[in-house]
Amino acid sequence: MIRDETIDYTKTLEFLCHHLLAPSCSVVLTPRQFEVLKAYLAHIQAVGDGINFQLERCVDYRNSPHSAGYAVSWDNNGSRFEDDLVDTIMEDLVQNLGFDAAGSILRPGYIVGLDEIDGRIAEIYHRVRDRHPNADAENTQSDIEKVLAKTVFDIQRKP
Repeated sequence: MIRDETIDYTKTLEFLCHHLLAPSCSVVLTPRQFEVLKAYLAHIQAVGDGINFQLERCVDYRNSPHSAGYAVSWDNNGSRFEDDLVDTIMEDLVQNLGFDAAGSILRPGYIVGLDEIDGRIAEIYHRVRDRHPNADAENTQSDIEKVLAKTVFDIQRKP
């Protein structure tokens, strides 16, 4: 379980990848959660520009005096394959971002390690690709392989 204080990372994420954020996007997470979000966003960016992905909100309300739980929302508009891929990646993010909401989160408080994300994304890609056997995903696969080698955020494990 992570017990860090949440920080408003909206401006930081606007600086890093404004093109992936909706105009009124809000990002309030712990530092550890923020690193995981950046890694997932790098993989979503690799799907391609044509998906029109926009993160609308990613907020952990654990420290809010007025609310509890979490809120994550996004919008995308690519091909059926791309939409399914992005939605599945985002669903994996939500389940593995350390939210404590019992019921909707299968493992409350669990946060995925940065070293596990590339493998998870590769598995997601193949699972979604199997659901869309006629989709032309060659470019998407190529882009995902590029991001597996290095993310746009240059995420590295800290010693």
